[in-house]
Amino acid sequence: MQATKNSLPGLKEKRYQQKKDIIGFLYKMGELSKPEICRLTNMTTPTISRMIDELITEGWVADQGQGASIGGKRPHIFSINPDAAYIMGVEVGRIHLKIAIFNLRKEIIGEIKVYPSILEENTSNEENILYIRRKINQTLSELNIPYSKIKVAGFAIPGLIDIDGTSYTYFTYEDTNIKKVLEKELNIPVFIDNDSKIMAMAEHTFGVAKGVPHVLCISVNECIGLGMILNSQPYTGYKGMAGEFGHIRISGLNEQCYCGKIGCLETVASGRSIIKTAREAIKNHTQTAIQTLAGKGEITLTTIIKAAKQDDIFAIDLLQQAGEKIGEGISTLIHLFNPQVLVIGGEIAEAEELITMPIQQILNKYTLTRLKNQCEIKLSNLNSHSTIMGTLMVVMKNLYYDSDSKFSLY
Repeated sequence: MQATKNSLPGLKEKRYQQKKDIIGFLYKMGELSKPEICRLTNMTTPTISRMIDELITEGWVADQGQGASIGGKRPHIFSINPDAAYIMGVEVGRIHLKIAIFNLRKEIIGEIKVYPSILEENTSNEENILYIRRKINQTLSELNIPYSKIKVAGFAIPGLIDIDGTSYTYFTYEDTNIKKVLEKELNIPVFIDNDSKIMAMAEHTFGVAKGVPHVLCISVNECIGLGMILNSQPYTGYKGMAGEFGHIRISGLNEQCYCGKIGCLETVASGRSIIKTAREAIKNHTQTAIQTLAGKGEITLTTIIKAAKQDDIFAIDLLQQAGEKIGEGISTLIHLFNPQVLVIGGEIAEAEELITMPIQQILNKYTLTRLKNQCEIKLSNLNSHSTIMGTLMVVMKNLYYDSDSKFSLY
């Protein structure tokens, strides 16, 4: 069982905490010299030297040799051993279940594994949890990674999730929450958040909005979500459920949303609504290449985008209509938040200018020019893997920022 500071007496507890701090800074910051580690941890040079030597012996820290001179003697540089432990990312989507294993350099081990999701197949919570566990075991087996190397997991789940890890859309429990259920099942700490919020963390760390302080990220897959980075920090609202962009009311819409309300953006601009419109039109004998491209398979948003890129007028119209309604919603967001960058992600990003052009036209029409010109619209370059990449960041967000944290990679 992994040690915690509360399970160790006296001096051992102090040394454990010191090593935890060193590993934490190396994980966050990459390569550091002993003087830099001393400054960050407020420890003396002899103490740091002793701790570093022990961590090298234990396999947690690697000696990278001498670094570049900054005016005096060239300092010795140290880094975390990337294979000392691994972090698992799991994206539980409505269509796909994705699993990735990251080393401590934030690199993916092997490849991202993609499996069918059973989330919307009328299965019970227990059946879904068991399926996820089986796919985790399959992934580790295929990558030849022992389970003992996995120290923590980040989970992305669609729908409403609060800051305590309670889900109100999927995996709902009366007497506990999904975070606790997963931790009991996996026997490791689990950090969890809404998939759109996690996507925003990925875009801010790895993607087109890297390092930008004020970013809004809109994800359009089966549903529509919003993740916000404000002042370089994820913004989640009072109880962690901010960003339900798909459920804002758009003028002129009267269809009932699956949430029970009337006129939600989801009813005309989500992947499932675009697909629904395409299916109904095809039933009514509308001429389109969508059915041909789908063949005997199901019509998907990707199929519709592919048809549009082949100059199918009906498919182009579908994307334009969705883009215009998304643009109306974005206009409101720009007026409220004055972002520097707004990222369009999810499957809809595959449509490229077929979705950005109608959005931009609506922004030109409804958004104050000064605010509109301060906001750059960008397509995600992480494509369909932005959320699974972001699961690493939901772990990062919860590690080493709290001196009283009960968890450490070490």
